[in-house]
Amino acid sequence: MFDYHVHTSFSADSKLPMEQACQAAVDKGVTEIAFTEHLDYYYPNCPLTFEFDYDEYACTVDEMRDRFGGRLYILKAVEIGLHSSVKEKNEQFVRGHQFDFIIGSVHIADDLDLHNGDYFKGKSLDEALELYFETVYYCVQDNPFFHVLGHLDLIKRYVHYLQADPACIDWRRYDQLIGETLKQLIKTGRGIEVNMSGYRYKLNCTLPELPLIRLYRQLGGEIITVGSDAHHQAHIAHHFERAYNLLEEAGFKYVTVYREGQPHFVPISKMGKLTEGGRDW
Repeated sequence: MFDYHVHTSFSADSKLPMEQACQAAVDKGVTEIAFTEHLDYYYPNCPLTFEFDYDEYACTVDEMRDRFGGRLYILKAVEIGLHSSVKEKNEQFVRGHQFDFIIGSVHIADDLDLHNGDYFKGKSLDEALELYFETVYYCVQDNPFFHVLGHLDLIKRYVHYLQADPACIDWRRYDQLIGETLKQLIKTGRGIEVNMSGYRYKLNCTLPELPLIRLYRQLGGEIITVGSDAHHQAHIAHHFERAYNLLEEAGFKYVTVYREGQPHFVPISKMGKLTEGGRDW
């Protein structure tokens, strides 16, 4: 299994030591892990600072590679919060450091935080959803430096602020806008992730769900990763068998892994058969 979205104590909202994350991954049969630490230069009305010291981070990853070599392949990675006001700053950070894998995520829309509910104040459900997916589209269009788009429909985790049930929303109303986002990703050689945090937030689904995963495939999408979005060791590789089954149901035969920013494709059928020294891709 490959978990391509994990946070450790280098992320402001996690206390998980990297060594514990590595050991938990090995114990669960994970053979690759990407430590996608948070970098959100623009995050209003929040006491946390979503930045990290790259040199300390890289040194710790190298230590873990030495310690877990032969059991776990570890990627240097980052989850970058996309926002127009910090586009140049984000690009400078990426260009100035070495990463194997980069997730681009939209945590802020209308200059407001989804997580604390600020974004939803004064908006109807339809206004909130349409503006959010418009924001995602423009962020994808304006920020070419990331490899996959994180949790495409993250807003699903927060519609409870409008007393809405995600299961009762007609998400098809936004297919055209989402489709344009997916086309932009495909056109520029980027992909999406299947994010498993929906189960942790009791949504009982992936982000995105099967219909959008299938739409991405039908449009010609090939690059797709799976990530737990874990901030605690118990959530690493959570529900991954379900994720791989969804990929196959959507028409994927491969899952994507990265080496120095380049995508490679591993047959889903070989998920449990790979070791660091014996990959046949």
